[in-house]
Amino acid sequence: MNCWKKACKIILIAAVITGSMASLSYAASRKKITSVNINVESKVELGTKYGDEEIEVDVRGKHYTYDYYELENFGFEWEESDVPEITIYLRAEDGYYFALTRATSVKLTGATYVKATKQDSSETLALRVKLPSMEEMVGEETEVTLSEDGYARWGEVRGAGSYELRLYRNGTGIGATYQTTNELFYDFTSAMKKPGTYFVKVRGVNKRNVKNKGEWAESGVLNVSNEMAEAIRSGTALAPSEKGQWMNEGEQWWYQHPDGSYTQNNWEQIENKWYFFDESGYRKTGWIEWEGEKYYCSEETGEMLRDTTTPDGFILDSEGHLKNS
Repeated sequence: MNCWKKACKIILIAAVITGSMASLSYAASRKKITSVNINVESKVELGTKYGDEEIEVDVRGKHYTYDYYELENFGFEWEESDVPEITIYLRAEDGYYFALTRATSVKLTGATYVKATKQDSSETLALRVKLPSMEEMVGEETEVTLSEDGYARWGEVRGAGSYELRLYRNGTGIGATYQTTNELFYDFTSAMKKPGTYFVKVRGVNKRNVKNKGEWAESGVLNVSNEMAEAIRSGTALAPSEKGQWMNEGEQWWYQHPDGSYTQNNWEQIENKWYFFDESGYRKTGWIEWEGEKYYCSEETGEMLRDTTTPDGFILDSEGHLKNS
């Protein structure tokens, strides 16, 4: 019996030694990953909810892949004071492990290194990075108008210190370069002296980092007739001081008259289109009840719809009234 026990012990010890040697052999056979190269492209918009950001991670090195990322910020809505941080998880290929020893071993584009942590026997690398500060971001696009007086106007874009814009005639850009302004309007009268169809594109430029620019916002099309072009050439078109301009506060819009006043709790016709403004002077959209009639104002532009069907399926006559069913 004692001989049998001794034999079992010898077999067990041999198995442990064999397993240990196999583990050491496997560890010795794995190859080191001593550096990583990552490109991060991020789109984090001011005023949007946490989790709505768009982040793409591109691996440029060999023997490891991108797995996923986790957002490290806590809050509800992205503000200018925020600095987005994420942890990027990289996975080593079979037979490789991460053996990074210093921050300089991490090459990053589009983000800034914070720290790196090895996990799962160094087969996973958790790389925490900072994205550009929200102070360097530009908010969502704004509503742009191009009026008959030759002026383009738009609302303020969060994070923008200036604006790039370009006028188009018959679908072709006018001039070789974009115009730039710090104002919320631009005088295009000198470029609109020919008849045709005109529109303008505007985008915000970040006030801290001019390389960061917002999405292009496009105005509606303005048809300039021969008579209108002549009025612009002769200087008899309406001057900006004789017309009001659209103003906005977040998603709220109102129409400011040249003297600073604005319409309240009433309709106003602006450039041949009717709009309704509430008690505070803000433009209303959707269904409007007025003097016993029902009207519908576009959710997108605010103008009163006529001779059409509303999005919820009701018919409007040529005056904008809801037809009796």
